[in-house]
Amino acid sequence: MVEIPIINADKGIGEAGTFKLLCRECDGKIFQDYENLESLCVKPTETMLEEIALKNVLMMLNKRYFEIKLFDNMKKESNMPYPYETKQAVNSLDERDFWWDFIRIKNMMNSSDKEKSKFRLFYWRKLDYVIPIAFQGLVTLYGDLDGNMVTDIYNTSEDLIVKHMHICMFPLEASSVVFAFYHEDDSEYNNFANQFEKLEDDEKLTVLSYIVYEYCEDMLFSKKFPHRTWIINKLAETFCDLPEILAFSKDHAELQKKSNLNKLKCRDKNFPCILFEKYSVQK
Repeated sequence: MVEIPIINADKGIGEAGTFKLLCRECDGKIFQDYENLESLCVKPTETMLEEIALKNVLMMLNKRYFEIKLFDNMKKESNMPYPYETKQAVNSLDERDFWWDFIRIKNMMNSSDKEKSKFRLFYWRKLDYVIPIAFQGLVTLYGDLDGNMVTDIYNTSEDLIVKHMHICMFPLEASSVVFAFYHEDDSEYNNFANQFEKLEDDEKLTVLSYIVYEYCEDMLFSKKFPHRTWIINKLAETFCDLPEILAFSKDHAELQKKSNLNKLKCRDKNFPCILFEKYSVQK
């Protein structure tokens, strides 16, 4: 059963990207530039992108720490056959990669030369209506829109650092902003960004919403969204998780890799895009 949280009508965007382990003082000091409704109404600055990326990475580090402890406890208390050692090895690699990215972003934030290292904002769009979804997070793409590999998420080599892109979907008081970016040094995302920029405007919204549906867990839907029950059931039916690749045979693993590589290329182009105006929240 897929559980999707709902935006409280009185809180809205304030719950998107919320990281409960940050103290109020640090949260207000470090992330003050982008956590401002007026700032979000225009294209984000480099400083804002750095703050967003930093919070996204912190959230993923927290998730991995939780999962590492969770699987340690499961191994102790459960007799269920499961490749715990392999899963924990992957979790440890993820932890290392997120820490590497955390340090890179902190160095960017502390640098006085904003041209030396920066993010590529390859999409930004302001919508003149309120979307029913709030999301802020990072995504690791395995395959691009043509089915070519972006980053090899199944490669467990110590030499490979897995890179990410960031997506934001922010409903505001009477409008919304949707944007996506990645670090300019992460050239593995260049082909995807170039493919994406050639799409029609509505198709860009469709692709971003599809990526969030497929790869992410932390989206929030508005209580005022009239299609809420229908879309949640649709998401649960379409994007339910397959059994983990680690637990099956080599042949099964190769089939699943091929399937994952072509997820975006073979996506259901008729799947509803709730970023469209017809699904907007009515005030």
